[in-house]
Amino acid sequence: MRGIASTALILMTTASLGWSQTSQSAASYFNRAMERSAQGDFAGAIQDFNGAVAFDPKLVAAYCNRGIARYKKGDLDGALRDYNKALELEPRSAESYNNRGIARLAKGDVDGALDDYTRAIELKARYGAAFYNRANLLQGRGNLDEAIADFTRAIKADPLMAVAYNNRGIARSENGERDGALADYTKAITLDPKLDLAFNNRGIARQSMGKIDEAIDDFSRVIKINPQFAVAYYNRGTAHVMKRDFNAAIKDYCRAIEIDPQFAQAYANRGLVLLRLGRSSDAERDLAQSRRLSPALRLSLEERIRKIKEETEGK
Repeated sequence: MRGIASTALILMTTASLGWSQTSQSAASYFNRAMERSAQGDFAGAIQDFNGAVAFDPKLVAAYCNRGIARYKKGDLDGALRDYNKALELEPRSAESYNNRGIARLAKGDVDGALDDYTRAIELKARYGAAFYNRANLLQGRGNLDEAIADFTRAIKADPLMAVAYNNRGIARSENGERDGALADYTKAITLDPKLDLAFNNRGIARQSMGKIDEAIDDFSRVIKINPQFAVAYYNRGTAHVMKRDFNAAIKDYCRAIEIDPQFAQAYANRGLVLLRLGRSSDAERDLAQSRRLSPALRLSLEERIRKIKEETEGK
C-alpha cells in the first residue's frame, strides 16, 4: 500500500504593520478578527475583518487574513478576491501569493497555483511554507525529483517541519529510495511523536523490507494515537497475514470495516483470509461485497482466489 501524505497545505497569516497609520477602530476590529480565527469562528472573523477594511480600505493584512477565513469556510471565490486585493495593495506580499496558490489549487487551477508558489519563493527565498506547498503539487504531478528538492528546501527553512519529512519520505519511497524514506519517517516521528501518518508510513516501509514485527509495532502506535484510523487496522491485518496469524488479521479487518463500511479492500482481504480457513460461505459474502464497492478489484481478486484454492487443495 502507498504511504499517506499530509494533504493539509500551509496557509500563512499576515501581521499588520504600521498601526500608527491605521485607525484605532480598524485595529480593534482586526485584532478581534484574528482572535476569532484562532478559535475557529471564521464567520465572526469575517464580520470583524469587514469592519477593519471599512475603517481602513488599504489594510493589506485584513484582506489576506479574511481570505484565509473565507477559504476555511469554503468560499474559494471570496478568498481569491481578497488575495487579489491584498496583492493589488502590496504586490510583494509573499504570504498573499502563497495563500492564493492554495485557493487556486482548490479551484483546480494547478498551473496558477504553481505560479503563485514560485512567485512567493522569489519574493521570500527561505519561505518554508511555499516550498512545502509547491513540493506537494509537484509530487501530485509525478515530478518526484523536483518535489524531493522542494521538501528539502522547506526542511532547510524550517527544520522542525515534521510533515515535510513525512511527505518527502513518500516521494523518496515512490522514487525507489527506501532507506531515505525510512529515515524521513523516523525523523518526522522524532519531531512529532503524535504524527500518526508517519508511523503508518514507516510501518508500510518496514513491511516492504520484511520487518514484519517492527511494522506491526508501528501500526499499533498509529492505532493508539488515532483509534479511528481504519487504514492502520487494515495494514496491521495485512502484516498479520504475512505472519500467518489469520485470526489476528480477521480481527483487524473487522475493525477497519466497522470504522469504514465502504472499505472495499478490507472486505476483500478478510474474504481471502476466510477462504484460507475454509469458511467459504463467509468468504464469498465478503468478496462479493468488495466487488460491489469496487468493481476494479474483480480481476486481481480472481487471481488471488485461484492461488489460495490451489494452495489449500494441494495440502
